[in-house]
Amino acid sequence: MTMPLTVTFPRTKPSPWLEEEIRAKVERLHALCDDILSCRVVVDIPHRHHQRGNRFSLRIELAVPGEDLAITRDANLHAAVKDSEETSWAKRFDVEATQRDIRLVVGEAFDAAKRRLKDYSQVRRREVKRHA
Repeated sequence: MTMPLTVTFPRTKPSPWLEEEIRAKVERLHALCDDILSCRVVVDIPHRHHQRGNRFSLRIELAVPGEDLAITRDANLHAAVKDSEETSWAKRFDVEATQRDIRLVVGEAFDAAKRRLKDYSQVRRREVKRHA
């Protein structure tokens, strides 16, 4: 049985190689958990004003029996700024290098989806004790 998969690019041009990579990663998720009823992936560029590269946003919505799992990964605007005296967190206008490449954002999002599906499967098999 094949599950319905929808890949959309609302504010970007559809990319065949990216869609093929997403389909391969969804197949791996389906091999991990057969309970997936449907999957919807949205690849977007949330803000059109940028100075250095695009900031990609990826949303994965998985429908499983009894629950809907949603995973969102956006470009990170917070990075460590190293001072000579101490390390502090500050908002920067430059996107981290790891978030500029869409392949890394997709990989990170699907890793998070894999973890969420594993947690869901453990609860479903009653391997996790519930608090009273």
